[in-house]
Amino acid sequence: MQEKIIICPNSEKMKILYKLREDNNLYNIKFMTKNEFMSNYYFDITDDMVFYLMKKYNLHIDVVKAYLDNLYLIELEKVYENDKLKKLQDIKKELIDNNLIKFNKSFKKYISNKEIEVRNYYDLDLYEEKIFNYKFNSDNSTINSKVYEFKTLEEEVNFVCIEIVKLIKNGIDINKIHLCNVSNDYYYTIRKLFNYYNIPINIPFKNSIYGTKIVKDYLEEGTLNLESGDEVTKKLVSVLNSLCNLDKEESVYRDILIDKLKNTYLSNKRLDKAVSISDLYDNSFDEDDYVFVLGFNQDILPKAYKDIDYLTDKDISEIDKYSTTYKNKREKEILKYVLSKISNLYLSYKLTSPFSSYFKSSMINELNLEIVNNYSDNYSYSNMYNKIRLGEKLDNYKVFGEKDDYLEELNTLYDIKYSTYDNKFTGIDRDLYLEKLAYPLRLSYTSLNSYNECGFKYYLKYVLKLDIYEDSFAAYIGSLYHEILSLYRKNNFDFEVEYNKYLEKRELSLKEKLLLVRIKQDLKDFIKVLDEQRLYTSYDEELYEKGVEVNLRDDISVKFIGYIDKIMCLRKVEDTYFSIVDYKTGRIDTNIEPMKYGLHMQLPVYLYLINYGRLFTNPIFTGIYYQNILYPYPSWSKNLEKDIKDNYLLKGYSTNDTSILEKFDSTYEDSSYIKSMKYTDKGFGTYSKVIDDDTLYNLVKYTKKIIDTKTDDILNCKFDINPKVYGKDNVSCEFCNFKDICFMKDKDIKYLDKVEDLSFLGGEE
Repeated sequence: MQEKIIICPNSEKMKILYKLREDNNLYNIKFMTKNEFMSNYYFDITDDMVFYLMKKYNLHIDVVKAYLDNLYLIELEKVYENDKLKKLQDIKKELIDNNLIKFNKSFKKYISNKEIEVRNYYDLDLYEEKIFNYKFNSDNSTINSKVYEFKTLEEEVNFVCIEIVKLIKNGIDINKIHLCNVSNDYYYTIRKLFNYYNIPINIPFKNSIYGTKIVKDYLEEGTLNLESGDEVTKKLVSVLNSLCNLDKEESVYRDILIDKLKNTYLSNKRLDKAVSISDLYDNSFDEDDYVFVLGFNQDILPKAYKDIDYLTDKDISEIDKYSTTYKNKREKEILKYVLSKISNLYLSYKLTSPFSSYFKSSMINELNLEIVNNYSDNYSYSNMYNKIRLGEKLDNYKVFGEKDDYLEELNTLYDIKYSTYDNKFTGIDRDLYLEKLAYPLRLSYTSLNSYNECGFKYYLKYVLKLDIYEDSFAAYIGSLYHEILSLYRKNNFDFEVEYNKYLEKRELSLKEKLLLVRIKQDLKDFIKVLDEQRLYTSYDEELYEKGVEVNLRDDISVKFIGYIDKIMCLRKVEDTYFSIVDYKTGRIDTNIEPMKYGLHMQLPVYLYLINYGRLFTNPIFTGIYYQNILYPYPSWSKNLEKDIKDNYLLKGYSTNDTSILEKFDSTYEDSSYIKSMKYTDKGFGTYSKVIDDDTLYNLVKYTKKIIDTKTDDILNCKFDINPKVYGKDNVSCEFCNFKDICFMKDKDIKYLDKVEDLSFLGGEE
């Protein structure tokens, strides 16, 4: 049995294989896509080629791709007159000389005695037709379908929904229904309306992994958790592996990496029983398929080629390439042929979308297709959509005095409580929420605090991700401090080198440069203070920006994570004495009493992370502190140096065990290190903040209880609008970015009594 090669898109390949399996005969067939065939017949275009040309000639990646896409057309021995063709020929020769183009020398011999059949590739260029020995020829078949005209894109999609509902009610298999010529402009409206009509559909969203947090973190910090096992990480690793032969130290490497990441997409979950969005040209539709071709508009169908390629029509007389004029003429014949092969065809076009205006395709008149511009929607198929449209019609009547023909009938049928508003959050489907979560769910002090301040704030910020990150100068300076402070203890640390390296990360305005003069000096002064404070302690090890992670649940992957600015340690055999220092700007409030309600828990959370994150074998608590950075000390002070040192003292809670405390602060009796720390024969001073072992145990236990409880609430979708007023202060709304969304009312507020001590922690159970 002679082997046959079928060149076709993968969608057509699957359809052919399905039919072949049904007749139980043996066939000697090899399937290849056009790109697979071309790569073997000519050569494969690789990242090595891109890297080489970008690096050597300092070219943008898009320019290099334009060159490489045309190399198949170039013959090595031919003498060209055109300068662009000469340039391409030189590039091809150079790539061959550098062993970057590799030929499959046996492929042409392999196909020499094979029958080659081309399916569903209608727009081949001249050189492609020659190697396939194939040329598209249209027949004289006709199209009998009507074309439906709609004022808006939404009306067009609504027509499709209604007709699909009719088909399903008449027993048509939903898997035999296809939408074609669907651009991204349609996706939102299709998803919305198909949901209103309860029609399942598989929409091929192309969500690039480039915009994900995992990829952003990798590009910015080089960090990657290989054990996470999520889809983004797997795809990122695959991309990195594909570039392993390239030199990462070259600047062009990053450009190639980013380009590949932008063109690497997340998988779409497919429903078994659903309408499909299919390519009009790639697929051969069966007689019992029902095909809706949307957007039959000018310059969309048929596709309009423009003479804007690297090789324009003026450049192609010496090569096997079709002109733009010829391709546009052929495109009309292709469209006519493809549409004529569809037995059950629905054609439609829109005149407007939310962002553009359109004209009907010129092909409609050329094919003498009947236009229907009075399609009737009798509002019989979707109660949900009818209610929404009733609201729109009432708006038009109230604002513009326009009375729609269906207004009275819809207003009689539905009670939509028009002109009323209830801001109450009505909830989301838990199963859908858990299905869409990016696992593992990562919680932190910041996200937990947002949830405890207001469940709806968490929902907007961390579920819908509506909080836009603003690259402010203040955040930039805060990061500068953290970076320098995490490096300054290292050997060979050079302040000027690291400082200037950081400044390269941002384009600075003149005003910002002037502010940096004082900020730089303040940072130097702070480092001097830290060096002086180190004389007071025997803790000789410091961990900076230390990430700690705790697994919260086994049934659902949830992790609690935190990054601690500084952990100071003293290791004694198996024991590790530790103190935590968190850098803060502005005024510091060390009171942890609000943690009764899950608020102000940063320091307790750090203790929780140390205790459950297994960072140390046997951790022994010394203290949890805040330390000011960027403190706006008064320049007019008579004791400026003393004020600076005082403002840089540690503020927080210390152990009441003096045998431990003195290891950390040798001056604890009248401390030069910890704010308000004093100790005499009578005990600790009135303003010294110390905690005993029992309180410490209960503090960690209570923190765990809050974290576990709120984690369960988050997983159970409890995202009510419930801002908190603690004492007299609204701690939830003052700096909230979502005030214009929730429309918070007085009845939503949860009033919390001010807590004066830590007795709520309890004791032994």
